[in-house]
Amino acid sequence: MTLQHRREGKLYAVTGASRSGKSLWTAQQVAGARRLLVWDLLGEWSTRYRCERIGTLPELAASMHGPAARLAYHRPGMVGDFATFCRLAWVWVRLAPGALVIEETATVTSPGKAPTEWGDILRMGLRYGVDIFALTQRPAESDKTAFGNASVIHAGRAVTPGDRAMIAQYLDVSVDQVKALKPLEFIERHADGRLAAGHVNTKKRT
Repeated sequence: MTLQHRREGKLYAVTGASRSGKSLWTAQQVAGARRLLVWDLLGEWSTRYRCERIGTLPELAASMHGPAARLAYHRPGMVGDFATFCRLAWVWVRLAPGALVIEETATVTSPGKAPTEWGDILRMGLRYGVDIFALTQRPAESDKTAFGNASVIHAGRAVTPGDRAMIAQYLDVSVDQVKALKPLEFIERHADGRLAAGHVNTKKRT
């Protein structure tokens, strides 16, 4: 498929405290993706969400050129691999449409501008027809590039006052609305300004 015929991808900034349902919701959005690449910090995607676990960067480089593969990169001590993973992901993004999931961005980024390799994907990856999901428990400790460029901000329950305040600012809602969210409840803001609220369906296919 030529670049001219690829649909524009979407960037999803997904936030919520532990057990707020953000990974489950994300897995539901990409359930039909034939090409999927995951930075799988906790090792959940190979056990729960039908992905092949990849444990080394050379193995990832060799595996990502297939026409249809759901790959989850996970190994102990993987945080230091993030820049190289993103360089490989940038190659993967340009091959064909698919979905890219980055779990727990606060562990590999910091407040402010995104790291170079990750920032390149965020700023230029959507034109290749890839949907990007940037997940974090702690938006106050994560880079702002994903939230600033998001097509959709999906926000579940937050615990700390700082995170609640930041989520409220991103969503353009009151802090009380964010504070009132229960486990699995969420609020979304779309790029056109539209707000939506809902509850993660735990029975939906992943």
